[in-house]
Amino acid sequence: MPEFRSIVLGQLGESRLVAAIEADISGIHSHARALDADTRGVLQNIHRRVAATILFESSGGQVDKVAHLPELRFALGEPEIDTTSIDNAAFALEAKSYFIRRVGADGFKISHQPTLKKVVNDRRASLDEESEIIPAMRSLIQKEFERNAGVPLVFFPTEGAAVPDTPRLVMVVADPCLEWTDGGPLREQIAEWTKQRGKSPRLYPASLVWCVKKPGRDLRDKVEVWLAWKRVAREVAEGTLGGRF
Repeated sequence: MPEFRSIVLGQLGESRLVAAIEADISGIHSHARALDADTRGVLQNIHRRVAATILFESSGGQVDKVAHLPELRFALGEPEIDTTSIDNAAFALEAKSYFIRRVGADGFKISHQPTLKKVVNDRRASLDEESEIIPAMRSLIQKEFERNAGVPLVFFPTEGAAVPDTPRLVMVVADPCLEWTDGGPLREQIAEWTKQRGKSPRLYPASLVWCVKKPGRDLRDKVEVWLAWKRVAREVAEGTLGGRF
């Protein structure tokens, strides 16, 4: 409840923790809620309970302001809850959170200062699809295929006429924005370009080998994270990100 949160933060003397609580503990889209989506029985809401305990154990009047695993186990342990479940919840929460960080071997701390994961996520959200993400995907794919290539390559054709008609084996690499589906329009387009070069029938349609991205966002997600980390590394090197990183 907002009223309870305001009272707690007032007593802690740290109103800047609002963003951390919303993002990692109790917000509708918080990381703890997302991790608790599949919890049941005695482990229901275990991540939110661990996160709330980290908040209280690492704030206020404690000497080192760090919530250690033994303290979490003592605070949350019940006859039916294995201490391993509490440990696993703490580690899973830290891996996803934007404001909860590891301290030492078994400590956790929540702070108003974002972790590097939060910074990377913000940079990723600001990436431009047309000028950054898609060009990077195409560049990486082209470099990978060109390495030790033994056959001629045609990259990202936009029309059938761009694919040569030759008796020699040719590998055609489709644009990464396209992905293969068994009954989709891409299959029909590839079939048409294999039979026709522009308006002329191909003499050597069997010489073409098509390479198309499989369905899913795996490649795109990895490229986005890579670009975000590159931007963060540049900001760290330039000193514009702040000394805490």
